[in-house]
Amino acid sequence: MAMHLGAILDVLPSPRPALDVDRTILIQKAEASRSRSDAQILLMGDSSCLIDVDAGRLTDEIKRPALNLGTLSYLGLESHAALLRVYFGANPGQVQTVVLLMHPEALRLASPGEYHTKLLTGFLRGEDLVVRSTSRDYVSSVLGYDAFRHRIVARTLPIPLGGPYGRHYGFNADLEAFLRAHRGSLVDPDSREFRGNPEYRLAPQFQKTSLIFRAGIPSNVKLLFAITPMPATYAPPDYLTTRQQMLTQWQEWLAPATVLNLPATLPDHLFVKSTHLSEEGARQYTTALAAALRLIDAAH
Repeated sequence: MAMHLGAILDVLPSPRPALDVDRTILIQKAEASRSRSDAQILLMGDSSCLIDVDAGRLTDEIKRPALNLGTLSYLGLESHAALLRVYFGANPGQVQTVVLLMHPEALRLASPGEYHTKLLTGFLRGEDLVVRSTSRDYVSSVLGYDAFRHRIVARTLPIPLGGPYGRHYGFNADLEAFLRAHRGSLVDPDSREFRGNPEYRLAPQFQKTSLIFRAGIPSNVKLLFAITPMPATYAPPDYLTTRQQMLTQWQEWLAPATVLNLPATLPDHLFVKSTHLSEEGARQYTTALAAALRLIDAAH
C-alpha cells in the first residue's frame, strides 16, 4: 500500500529501473537526451551505431562535439524520433547534423520490440513499466514490489550485470559511467561467431517510421544516414547491389537526406559478432565516418 500510494502521490522518486544491461543503456540514453549538451553532431540508430562509432574519437577528429544516442535494435525509428524530440527540446539550436546509422538486420525487422518500446516511452513519461505475463508478475505488481525495485532499489544499490557485460563493466553504475565518459559510445565485450540469415531487405514499415523520424528534425539540421558494415565473408554475393537498392529506397523515405559514403563490409577480424565491430574496428569505422563528414562539410 505504501508503494502504490507513494507512486500515485509522487512521494517516491520517479522510476529508474536500471536493473540490467538493456535497461541501463536505454535509461542512460533517455537521460542524456534531456540533458544540456555541447553536441553539434547527433548519432542515432540501433546497437551498431552504439558500438561501431566512438563519439569521443569522432569529436577529436572533426573538431566538432558529437554525442552518440544509439540504442538497441529492438527499438523502431519512432522511438529514436522520441529521443530526438526530447533532445531538441532540451538543446534548441545546438545540433547542426543528425547521423542515422542502422545495421541491415535491424532494417528488415517487421516490428519493434514491445517491451523495450514501452520501457523507453514509460521512462520518458515517469511511469512504472508493468509487465503482467505470468501469475508471478501479477503478484509482484499487486504487492508493490515492482515500484519498490524501480524507484528505490535501482536508485540506492549497485546492480551487478550478468554475462560478458558484467565481467567487463561490473555494475550498472559502471556501465553508465563508461557511456558518459565516451560520449554515449560503448564497447561490446560479448564476442560470438557470425550467425544468422544474411538475406536483407528494407521492411515496408520503415516507410512510415522514416517519415516520423524525418519530421522530428528541424529544417536547418542536416540528416545524413548509412547502413553499418558487416563482415566481408559473411555478406552474400549480391550484397552490394542489395545494399544500394536499400539505400536508394530509404533515401526517398527520409528525404531530404544524404547518404554517407561508408564501407559496406570490413575484414572479419574487426568484428566481435556479425552486427558489432571490435574496438579496433570501431576506431577504423569512426575515422571513415569523420572523413565522410569532412567531405560533406567541404561540399557545402
